[in-house]
Amino acid sequence: MGRAEKGKLIRRAYPKVRLKKPQLKQVSERTNQMKKFIKLTLIIFIISLFHNITISQWVQTTSGTSNFLTSITTISTTINYAAGFSGTFLRSTNSGQTWTTQTSPSASNINAISFPPVGNGTTGWVATVTGIHKTTNSGANWVLQQTTAPMTDILFPTLTTGFALRTNNSIHKTTNGGTNFTAVNFTPNSLVGGNKIIQMTGDNYLILGVDNTNDTSFIYKTTNQGANWTQHSRITGVFFAISFMNSNTGIICGDLGLAMRTTNGGANWTSVTTGTTNDLVAIQSVTTNVFCMVGSSGTIKKSTNAGLNWLTQTCPVTANLRSIDMFSSDDFGLIAAAGGIILRTTNGGTVTAVMQNGSEVPESYSLGQNYPNPFNPQTTLSFSIPVQEYVQLKIYDLLGQEAATLINENLTAGNYTVNFDASALPSGTYFYRLTSGRFTDVKKMILIK
Repeated sequence: MGRAEKGKLIRRAYPKVRLKKPQLKQVSERTNQMKKFIKLTLIIFIISLFHNITISQWVQTTSGTSNFLTSITTISTTINYAAGFSGTFLRSTNSGQTWTTQTSPSASNINAISFPPVGNGTTGWVATVTGIHKTTNSGANWVLQQTTAPMTDILFPTLTTGFALRTNNSIHKTTNGGTNFTAVNFTPNSLVGGNKIIQMTGDNYLILGVDNTNDTSFIYKTTNQGANWTQHSRITGVFFAISFMNSNTGIICGDLGLAMRTTNGGANWTSVTTGTTNDLVAIQSVTTNVFCMVGSSGTIKKSTNAGLNWLTQTCPVTANLRSIDMFSSDDFGLIAAAGGIILRTTNGGTVTAVMQNGSEVPESYSLGQNYPNPFNPQTTLSFSIPVQEYVQLKIYDLLGQEAATLINENLTAGNYTVNFDASALPSGTYFYRLTSGRFTDVKKMILIK
């Protein structure tokens, strides 16, 4: 039998099926669905093998307002307050994740808020365009205490002693919780705009004033709780914020990314490079050697070596950032900004790329040696945890001072690697410590630049 005849027999035995158009469409849809299923299954499989996690840095929370927020404070890791334009006053009881609008102390703008560190977290004051207002119940009710206005900044180091700055170059002080304020004898060269008062140490306080006309800033100091003030420094440039980590080391920041540093209590200042030309409007000393500052266009800067070098942190918004407050250590913090934006972090704003390797559950805890070691400036750390737990992975210098927080989160059981960028740290020997449940281990690493 020839090939042609065999072909005819096969075609008779297995006639060609001709599908109608609706049937063809159904087959095509089923094929596409199968392709999507296979693709999704493949993605899930890959993720299960190598699960990349970006540990939370600065993330935006829901504030419930679109008003410009000018001030924020962390009473604890749980209770926090924020305030801003049109008398906006907010309170959070869940670490800044959500916010509740409290009674407005005034219809005018709130320029600053102060809740004493030595207090109960419910008594505080606000400085507004119309005066000074006090609450004793977390902002549920307010009492107008001082009608002299407008007030630009306020500071209550205790529940009885407080200071307030007014735009007409005057300082007001109270020693009875705001029942009475008295004007302090003060004759500054210039104290116009950008007024800020801070407690340096003990009875020592500093005021930062700005003469915008001449692009000059002045620092005034008192060593007797504000009874007398003297000009301490005169600095060329417009500076908006000031912070000291101790009686000697401090930072001022301001216009177009300007920043200066002092190591002798503010008698002399030297310029430091911030890596930005955006305005820097708020700064805070967090822990020993750690400063954080924020500014326009979503600028967030952090130093872990007392202000010598500054690392840019990732910001999820491009709004103008106005106020920052970190609680106790550089782990938990909040930022207030334009448009009612509030940002929060639980690891000091550090961007840490954490990779969970595979789906295997280890039998025990372990902390591996970083690689490479020595390194410049990046290295990789590895660890394993056999159960789901809250994990902390921190870097310390030779003096035992915290230099960076890599992980401060709840992680599932697994094997992990962490990429660490030490660009902001000086050369030297460091230690990294893993804490997970009752397990703790420490290893040494060497940074060579």
